[in-house]
Amino acid sequence: MEKPPPTTARLTTSYRRAVLVLCALALSVPPAALAVRAAIKSNVNDVRDWLPAHYVETGQYRWFKERFGSEDFVVISWPGCTLDDPRVTQLTANLRERSEQHRPPGEPQLFSSVTSGPELVDELATDRVGLSRSQAISRLQGTLIGSDGRQTCAVVALSDEARTHLRTALGEIRAAAAEISLPAHDVHLGGPPVVNDAIDQSSAHSLVRLAGLAGLVGLIIAWLCFRDVRLTLMVFVVAGYSAMLSLAVVPLAGVPLNAILITMVPLVYVAAMSGAIHLTNYYLESLTRVGPALAIGDALRHAALPLGLATTTTAIGLLSLWYSDLAPIRLFGVFSAIGVLIGLAMQLTILPAWLRVWPNSSAAQPLIGQTSDEAALEVEPLTPTWQRVASGVIGWHGWFVALSLAWLAWGIAGLARVETSIQIMRLFSPATPIISSYAWLEQNLGAMVPMEVVIRFDASNKQSMLERLQVVRELHGSIAEIPGVSGCLSGATFTPELRSRGASLRGALMTARLNRTHPRLIEAGYLYSGEQEEAWRISVRVSSGEDLDYGVFQQQLRAKVEPILEREQAEGAKGVSTVYTGAVPIIFKARRNLLDGLILGFGTDVVLVVVSVIVLLRNSSSGLLMFLTSIFPITIVFGLMGWAGWVVDIGSVMAPSVALGVTIDDAIHFVLWYRRGISHGLSQEKAVALAYAGCGRAMVQSWGVIGLGLAVFALSEFVPTFRFGALTIALLTASLACNLIFLPALLAGPLGRRLAAPRTTAAV
Repeated sequence: MEKPPPTTARLTTSYRRAVLVLCALALSVPPAALAVRAAIKSNVNDVRDWLPAHYVETGQYRWFKERFGSEDFVVISWPGCTLDDPRVTQLTANLRERSEQHRPPGEPQLFSSVTSGPELVDELATDRVGLSRSQAISRLQGTLIGSDGRQTCAVVALSDEARTHLRTALGEIRAAAAEISLPAHDVHLGGPPVVNDAIDQSSAHSLVRLAGLAGLVGLIIAWLCFRDVRLTLMVFVVAGYSAMLSLAVVPLAGVPLNAILITMVPLVYVAAMSGAIHLTNYYLESLTRVGPALAIGDALRHAALPLGLATTTTAIGLLSLWYSDLAPIRLFGVFSAIGVLIGLAMQLTILPAWLRVWPNSSAAQPLIGQTSDEAALEVEPLTPTWQRVASGVIGWHGWFVALSLAWLAWGIAGLARVETSIQIMRLFSPATPIISSYAWLEQNLGAMVPMEVVIRFDASNKQSMLERLQVVRELHGSIAEIPGVSGCLSGATFTPELRSRGASLRGALMTARLNRTHPRLIEAGYLYSGEQEEAWRISVRVSSGEDLDYGVFQQQLRAKVEPILEREQAEGAKGVSTVYTGAVPIIFKARRNLLDGLILGFGTDVVLVVVSVIVLLRNSSSGLLMFLTSIFPITIVFGLMGWAGWVVDIGSVMAPSVALGVTIDDAIHFVLWYRRGISHGLSQEKAVALAYAGCGRAMVQSWGVIGLGLAVFALSEFVPTFRFGALTIALLTASLACNLIFLPALLAGPLGRRLAAPRTTAAV
């Protein structure tokens, strides 16, 4: 039997390998889907876990939890929930019963405590505390009782187990409310666990609900670009499966998903889509040059360098986010870098295999209307529209460079005005149920954001318990006067008003009376008594309103607390100190680090990209080009935000990483096409025109498929997802303008001449 020609044998072998690759892809889909499901179910968000362990704020919060337990509480109230409403008693009984029923043998209860406004009023009005009913109500106003003296609530403190099963705990609370015939729309829940659960659900639902719509929009636009069903499906399978695998890696690494890390999925989708579009265009060009049999190998030879260079620089830049102090941003950087590398692997394996098994031979016709330069370099001719764009930019390149630099200067000036916010309630749109619930609770009951002030008395302090309580009571009253504070709970709330000081019979009697409340204060979590220290807790309720600046609030708080402690020390008291902890200090610290992380992360990305391009292309001018094109989109868009007074929040930090990857990808392709033209003896102007012909269409296709597809996320009710979608389309639009106007204008001028110098014109 006659042996097949070598070329035919190679094609047969490559076809078999391609089939094996696609079979492996099909077999890997079910386990990958299970891993994706596990990742989405693991979605957990708590701002208190964002800061690293070595931070003072983190250490103080850990110290607080060791002595007083978790500050996770859930407030339950409804219209008509008054002190004489019997449903309050029924609800607390149901909650205690459910907590006990849910507990497995040997495990802690779901709720560490359950109480209510009426129960605490009755407790304070007993002989042990000795308050009148009106005095008891006054002490609880702004926390468990509203300003009208009637509206009240039930309060559930969650156990550590409940924190890890938050959805179950909140479900039990809602079920207990339904048992007493309370309509679900009338029940308002508040507290840190409720916010965390709302973030979990909103972030996951926005991704699941809008990802399909984004894919559909991108699919339609891709078909309009390629006019070929096969190529469109191939590109989308590569991008979609890359995003799927990147998400599947998260649970395999034992890391829970969060609202920031989840934005890795569209980033990987964007990067893989951009690369697949460019590779597909290389393939279509190779069809006209070498025919269907050799087109795939030819396309890979031409595309491997720009695709690898763009992916490597993007991955290195993303890894630089590891130096951020915010844990979600660090995880985002690491897993996004893994994801874009997975995307590159999919582009170089799955897409060629699919093209081998399902080739596109219809485009393998000689191109008509080419110039001699285009024919020699084997690219499609410029359409009349592209010819007008290219001739305009090249002819007026000096003006376009000057105009672009003026825009950069304007953007840089706007960056100085950028403000950040990490207000938790800004994560939700006004239509989200938690916004209306919090507004109702804060209007009718009191503030919901906890801030903890702990007064520490160490072993050197010789004050009596009565004297220490007097200090706590004075601080309690002083803190309650700060704007934004609706009320406080402390040992002063649950003890009688004892004013006598000094060694006297009356003082001894009052101390004895106070000692009877000592166990109750420890049980309630407002007093810690150890061998080396005694700590008194003042739990402050702070408004969640957007007009409250937590940084200013902390200054006001210290201004109230420090003078009182300084006076005590001046009177001879030793070993007295204060710890400020809880959600507010951590939110403020995270807010300060948000902008620092954005600047550090993006700045490091740009530096690493520039250095990598200089090393790989062996030309310093290429580094300057990459630097200018890298900073252009973010400077313009974030500069506009600064001038317009729009705040940068947690959802805004991730978008620049997406835009940077696409910007660098497009810029590298354009510069390499320009270098190819120069290496073939073309003039600067013709080399720029060649670059337009070689990748201009792919840039517009990438913008349409990626930008308009991800713009769908701007429809989300979860504000970080909305900001991500809106900023991504804005940044990608600025990136497209940069790479089709600013970059070609630079190449047509003196910078392009340096890039075209004979000593640096290594052929590509």
